[in-house]
Amino acid sequence: MFGLKVKKKKKVNTDLVLANKGAMDSEGKAASGASPLQEGESSEDKQRSPAVRTRTIPNNKRSKLKTCIQDSDRKPQSFQIAINITEARQLVGENIDPSVVIEIGDEKKQTSVKEGTNAPFYNEYFVFDFFAHKEVFFDKVIKLTVMHSKMLRSFCVGSFKLDVWTVYKQPGHQFINKWAMLTNPCDISTGVKGYVKCDISVSAKGDAMQPGIKASDAEEQIEKNLLIPEGFPSERPWARFCVKVYRAEGLPRNNSSIMANVTKAFIGDNTALIDPYVVVSFFKQMGRTSTQKSTADPVWNEQIVFTEMFPPLCQRMKIQVWDEGSMSDVAIGTHYFDLRRISNEQDGDRGFLPTFGPAWINLYGSARNFSLGDDTVELNEGIGEGVSYRGRVYMELAVEILSGGTSSESKLIRMVKTVKDTKAGKTGGKEGKTPAGGAAGGAPDDDKGKTVAAAEVLPVESPPVPNIEDRECFLLFGALFEATMIDRKIGDKPISFEFSLGNYGNVQEPVSQTGPSVTSPAVGLKRRGRDVSDSSDALSSSTSSPSSPLLPKDLQDTNWTCKSTSLPEKPLLTEGNRYFMYLPLEKRKPCINVLSHWEDRTYRLHNSNMLENIAVLFEEGVASTAELHRNSDPGAENMLRTVLEELCMDARSFIASAEAKLKAQLKSSYLTQLDKKRLTMCIEELESVMADAQSLVERKRKTGGLKEMVQEATKLAHKLRFLVEEPQHTVPDIFVWLLSNSKRVAYARVKARDLLFSSSQEARGIHCGKIITLFLKPPGKRVTSLSVQAKVDVYLWLGSCLDSSHMLDNLPAGFTAATGDADASSFPTHLVCTEQHQFQLRCHMYQARGLIAADNSGLSDPFARVTHLSHSQTTNVISQTLSPTWNQCLPMSRILLSGEQRYIQEEPPRIVIEVYDDDALGKAEYLGATVVVPEVRLNSDPYTPPTLQYSPLHCGSQSGGDLLAAFELVQIPTSEELNLPPLEEQEGGIYLVPANIRPVLSTYRLEVLFWGLRELKKVQLLSVDRPQVFIECAGKTLRSSVIQKYKSNPNFTTLVDAIELELPENEHLHPPLSITVVDWRAFGRSTLVGNHIINNLKAFKYIPLPTPPTPKLARPPPPEVTYIPGPAPAPELQTTEEPSQPAGECSTTAPTNQDFLITVEEEAPPIAPPPQKPQPAKKSDSRTKSTRRSTKRRRRTIADESAECVIDWWSKYYASVEKQTKQVEGSPFPHVFEKVSSSSDGDKKKKQKGKETVASLPAKLATLQLYNKELEAEFGPFDDWVNTYELFRGKANEEEGVSEERFVGKFKGRFCLYKLTEDDAGQWDEAADVDHFRVNRGLPPNSPVRVLIRVYIVSASNLHPADQDGKADPYIVVRLGKNEIKDRDNYIPKQLNPVFGRSFEMQVTFPQESLLSVLIYDYDMVGGDDLIGQTQIDLENRFYSQHRATCGLPTEYSVEGYNAWRDCLKPTELLMKLCRENLVDGPHFRPGRITVADKVFTGKTVFMHEDQPVESYEHLSLKILHRWAEIPGVGCKLVPEHIETRTLYNKARPGMDQGQVQMWVDMFPADLPHPGPPVDISPRKPKGYELRIIIWNTEDVILEDSNFLTGQQSSDIYIKGWLKGLEDDRQETDVHYNSLTGEGNFNWRFVFPFNYMPAEKVVVVRKRESIFSLDKTEQKLPAILILQVWDFETLSSDDFLGTVELDLHGFPRGSKTAKSCKADVFTDGTERISIFQQKRARGWWPFSKSGELTGKVEAEFHLVTAEEADKNPVGRARKEPEPLPKPNRPDTSFSWFVNPFKCFFHLVWRNYKKYIIIALVLLITVLFLALLFYTLPGAISQKIVNG
Repeated sequence: MFGLKVKKKKKVNTDLVLANKGAMDSEGKAASGASPLQEGESSEDKQRSPAVRTRTIPNNKRSKLKTCIQDSDRKPQSFQIAINITEARQLVGENIDPSVVIEIGDEKKQTSVKEGTNAPFYNEYFVFDFFAHKEVFFDKVIKLTVMHSKMLRSFCVGSFKLDVWTVYKQPGHQFINKWAMLTNPCDISTGVKGYVKCDISVSAKGDAMQPGIKASDAEEQIEKNLLIPEGFPSERPWARFCVKVYRAEGLPRNNSSIMANVTKAFIGDNTALIDPYVVVSFFKQMGRTSTQKSTADPVWNEQIVFTEMFPPLCQRMKIQVWDEGSMSDVAIGTHYFDLRRISNEQDGDRGFLPTFGPAWINLYGSARNFSLGDDTVELNEGIGEGVSYRGRVYMELAVEILSGGTSSESKLIRMVKTVKDTKAGKTGGKEGKTPAGGAAGGAPDDDKGKTVAAAEVLPVESPPVPNIEDRECFLLFGALFEATMIDRKIGDKPISFEFSLGNYGNVQEPVSQTGPSVTSPAVGLKRRGRDVSDSSDALSSSTSSPSSPLLPKDLQDTNWTCKSTSLPEKPLLTEGNRYFMYLPLEKRKPCINVLSHWEDRTYRLHNSNMLENIAVLFEEGVASTAELHRNSDPGAENMLRTVLEELCMDARSFIASAEAKLKAQLKSSYLTQLDKKRLTMCIEELESVMADAQSLVERKRKTGGLKEMVQEATKLAHKLRFLVEEPQHTVPDIFVWLLSNSKRVAYARVKARDLLFSSSQEARGIHCGKIITLFLKPPGKRVTSLSVQAKVDVYLWLGSCLDSSHMLDNLPAGFTAATGDADASSFPTHLVCTEQHQFQLRCHMYQARGLIAADNSGLSDPFARVTHLSHSQTTNVISQTLSPTWNQCLPMSRILLSGEQRYIQEEPPRIVIEVYDDDALGKAEYLGATVVVPEVRLNSDPYTPPTLQYSPLHCGSQSGGDLLAAFELVQIPTSEELNLPPLEEQEGGIYLVPANIRPVLSTYRLEVLFWGLRELKKVQLLSVDRPQVFIECAGKTLRSSVIQKYKSNPNFTTLVDAIELELPENEHLHPPLSITVVDWRAFGRSTLVGNHIINNLKAFKYIPLPTPPTPKLARPPPPEVTYIPGPAPAPELQTTEEPSQPAGECSTTAPTNQDFLITVEEEAPPIAPPPQKPQPAKKSDSRTKSTRRSTKRRRRTIADESAECVIDWWSKYYASVEKQTKQVEGSPFPHVFEKVSSSSDGDKKKKQKGKETVASLPAKLATLQLYNKELEAEFGPFDDWVNTYELFRGKANEEEGVSEERFVGKFKGRFCLYKLTEDDAGQWDEAADVDHFRVNRGLPPNSPVRVLIRVYIVSASNLHPADQDGKADPYIVVRLGKNEIKDRDNYIPKQLNPVFGRSFEMQVTFPQESLLSVLIYDYDMVGGDDLIGQTQIDLENRFYSQHRATCGLPTEYSVEGYNAWRDCLKPTELLMKLCRENLVDGPHFRPGRITVADKVFTGKTVFMHEDQPVESYEHLSLKILHRWAEIPGVGCKLVPEHIETRTLYNKARPGMDQGQVQMWVDMFPADLPHPGPPVDISPRKPKGYELRIIIWNTEDVILEDSNFLTGQQSSDIYIKGWLKGLEDDRQETDVHYNSLTGEGNFNWRFVFPFNYMPAEKVVVVRKRESIFSLDKTEQKLPAILILQVWDFETLSSDDFLGTVELDLHGFPRGSKTAKSCKADVFTDGTERISIFQQKRARGWWPFSKSGELTGKVEAEFHLVTAEEADKNPVGRARKEPEPLPKPNRPDTSFSWFVNPFKCFFHLVWRNYKKYIIIALVLLITVLFLALLFYTLPGAISQKIVNG
């Protein structure tokens, strides 16, 4: 019953397809025809299931046409990683000397070592260059490690790592100003070890790096700016990634080493000669399993455990199977896990941790018959597409979050639970064993901070092995319909085709015996059949009658062998082409069948197919919408809406079916965790895609218009595509091999998913049961020519043996299956063709465009070769052209096609067209190929001519142009009276394309403006002297005048010419136009210089001039790019007066098209330096108003720290930088934002005290526009007056940098194309006067012009290092024509971010000297200087452009001062000139207003000057110029005063960014008044300061020493101090010995002289880096003072007790008393003071060590300028002048080493006085008694003796 229903549905489908086929073909797009089909089908569907409606890809007999016949291999390419290490903070450790080591792959670079600081400042820039495959490069890991360097060894403080891919997928491929969090992976319990602030950017060839805006805020919040992708949690917990490797199957049995053959001879064939082991590498960690000896089916049962933070900043995990060899190990195969595919980052229940399996992964690599080639190694290591199946591995991945690590588990706790459930859920199917996998097998229960150096390898319990009988039997059936285009070299010997699925069907290495037994299919079938029939009687029919004819009856009993190869057959030569051969398969189509056994996990593939079905339909819809949009079809938007609505319907139907599946499958035991989670994820993703689609549909047409909608839709398509790929593999891919003499020659690989059968149409593979065209290619390295070895049309079907009844369902009509044997029940051995028809193929080859240049001349001699089945023909060769018009018909008669007529008509065999370049001597060179479908004309239908269509040509990965042709298969009539349509024949037997197919022509006029030629290189070693340009189009040629002496004037004398052309009326068929330049030499010889082909003439269509102003011009520019607003989008924002508004902001009062009244509001004037003279005092009252409420100090800080009020060009520059940073960081309304935040922390303004925020700024500096890209990127290439076409010569190649070598010059000109009416043609003959031309309206004459050029180079950044030490010594070279200025003497030593501040001036003549080159060289003492990079600017384009890029318009008008007007003409004169040139009425000046072209601009025109009112229209005129874009018809944005950032390039590294240079160019025509002097932009000199610090006292310093006699705690305190960067000038106080309470008295003065730049707030340090350095290197460092307290030790090294770092710009105000001084003053938001504002400060500050308070210091700071220091000098320490008094220290303060008696007195006598006296008394008494007793006997005896 069920089976029948399936068949019925199938039938309905096919009929519908047939019914709608005409509609589809006529459109040529499946999508456009799909809509009627949907309606028909939906009615059918409604009867079955009213809720769900499905659309499916139309079920054709053939697969979708692919025009690209060979995918090119990805070549390795150049990449660059640039890393800037700015600083580090909060490093863990005491008094460390940190440096940062950067490791990428094997490369290592290190910053300098900074002494004694936990917050070092580096600002060092490193560049790493790579040349690698994209996949390999993106897997590289960037590792930053902070090392603490000691004399003998270094210690790792902490490290941070991320992979390149994470950086590359960031916006702009970079992280800017982010903090990398350091951890110690060996000790995961300790937490964060510090932070490193860095920029990391990755650029491929052609990516320009956007320089990020540096945030220089000392108070920035590190936690909010961590270096992690958006959406990641800021605190990431540690996790264990457990990769469990169970076993492998079907690995190649023979070893690839040379010794293997010798071994084989001894051991015999049966033993597998490989010793496999698995290596898993993840994020710079690697683990490997044990080696299993001599087996191709090894069992490991081991788990590799990585400990890493989660989510990891790493994209992929690499699994590699290796073969251990005696000499070296060889890779067998590689697989990558993309973590995004196996996890979901969403919060809560929706997200899930990475999980996989247990499931199989299939390995692919080089061919299994091991030829030792260099490319086999690459294939097996995962680079490029594998050409053969190499076994599969059974494995599992689970992630568990560790409870150690950090505290942010709250967010991920639910996820953890899901993973733990995973473990429970993986019980082994039927046996019900303990949870497989878990943390069992010797892993400890919980890692409590256990050290993990590398990955651990632990044993693990294997999950129960599914029985071999449980495997499903799969049948791959194929029928070979066509094998043509077989390479002549192969065709000498008989050839056959082999189809293999895994190792099944592989002739040379069949499935190993250890795998499933040969009889197992029968058992499997029997069991499965029984199970099915028991479980559901609906399926019982499938095991009965329909399936039996196709399965052999005795399958259960016999050992059934499958037939995987076609019989060897010798191919025949193709008619009309000696290079190709074909197999004669007209009558019999050989069949193959392969039986294989795999686990039945096809539900995964069915889901993928359903998603792909949705994705394909959606992509086709979007593509056809984009096509309509490109042709500006009004129906495009509605079509896109329909496509999006259909996507939502498809998604709904998938969600419904997926939810049903989820419910049904939750109980099944074999679903892995990922299967369940993935379905949920797909449902959620589809819901979000639906929501996005819905919002797109409902969205009103925005400013971006349809283009933006199409881009959004494409993003949705990418999202869908991402879901399609299934990470858990099932059935491996199918390989089709061409065997010649049983040698593998060429292959094609087909995804199993695409061929998989399913009873429901939408889950079926896109190629299932269809004829698919495969182009077989040789394995290994590709050659540039066409490497197709054969074209094979094959019918393929893959499915479960139970479904084999359906395998011939979709066979084209006219074929029947035949079995070769008498036994009719076996599989078909071939298909017999029941009907055959004769056709004539007519190839109408009209023309081609955009071909690849193959000759040295930069042209080709193209001919086309058409191949169809057994016939081939070639067109004529057309010499020296890239856009040949063949206009030739190639008839191929008597082509025999098999199949029913209708089938042939709907899906005829495809035709291959190759285009070659004819070479007289060698072999023809391949230029590209394409595949087309011919139109079929049957006898029964009336004849209609085919239409010409463009088909894209592909040559490898590059586009090879387009071919315009039509192909028709006309049925040859059987009877005599019906004739074929006639063909026009010319002499020579060549047929022309019939007139009814050729396009209809009309007369057009092409006007050409010849301006000039530029940058012509030498041709044949001679420079070009007399060039001429030929314009060729549609067979006609227009010649320019000959330039008589190119060097003296490269412009043409005759400016305009015209030609009449016969062009097709259909615009899409217009032929290309070619520009060819020749050089006339002596004796009338001409040499080709170069040429340029324009493929699309649409751009030259003439549009009449008077048009209303386009909204594009009048739209306000985006805020981050420009600060000169157009008409105010929201007038209410500008109603109040804004002191901080950037430009003359206007509020449009009447938005009508008649007279406009526009008020131009004023703003505060720019500050003028005090000695300024007659500047009109604009609004003198505003200044008094703004300073009225501020304090004394506030008034002083207008000019900030530099006491002298010097306002120069740099003031303006820094004000602009600050404004830009604000605008980028700030709100969507930048102007409003500025008004609010008045405390701008910039060059000339300082943050006031918190309470004192004054609502208006003291005064506003004029600003200029900073572009972080080239001016051309902002305004277009300035080609509004003339276009520039690059001329090329020489062969075109895919190789890098070749286009650079092919470039020979530029042609400047302009084209205008319009259709002629009859009257026009008459006029044209009468008057060929220049005035009648349309192309040159509004253009200047092209005579030479004298111009004064000023080039200003401000600075360069991120230069590519040129010296060994990673630095460079840059200097500037400016070239313009013959002028060259070398600024070698002013090189800047050891600097990658030099500030040049140089300006250069030169007088030149356009057009000879119009290309400006700015080169940055590296100065070398010995040898030549190296070029770092260069940039080129076409000054002529800027000079003549209507955007007026000669001299930028300032925001303000000033007569003199830092912002003095520097143009030749004043604003009023400029306005008059513009109105005159553009024929605009005006300007009319009236007091308070100026009228231009019916628009009235009002504003202030009367100013007070020396108490006299003065009338001046300059200010208002300037405002109008800024708003010139609003003038109807002629308006366009004028270039403001600006600095552009230009990227530097170097030919040695083509396309790679070598740094940026900030610059601008001013141009002044010599015929106008001479402009004023150039702007002085020389860099500011740092200002000398002296910081005087008096250390008065310390308190509460911790006591480190204990007295060995008394045990009393004391410290010998002294203080060290230095400014960061000036470590050489480190100063120390004397020692306060034996402090018993932590109190120290010093009265000691430190004196630190230093150089400082107030605007940038940096200390400038100039010193030699080493004794060998020739020059002093300049470093800019933040002004940070470090004070440390130490304990003095006499015999050992001193002990560090604590430190305090004070940022002199903002440090906490000192506490009044020691008691009130707390450790948290740096964090509790205490008011900050700047020593540069306060000049003096005194108080108590805390010392700390490892976060603990370790003492307090009382200090007094005094900052004086160098001049003041000279006037009032002071002595260091306590010396003269102004000596300090000696401190009043207690008597105990001395050194025991120097004063031993004092030491005895204080330490011993004081404490033990009593005891000492008693001891002395006792001692004397004892001595007395001893002497007494000693002398008494003697005395007594003497008395007695003496009597």
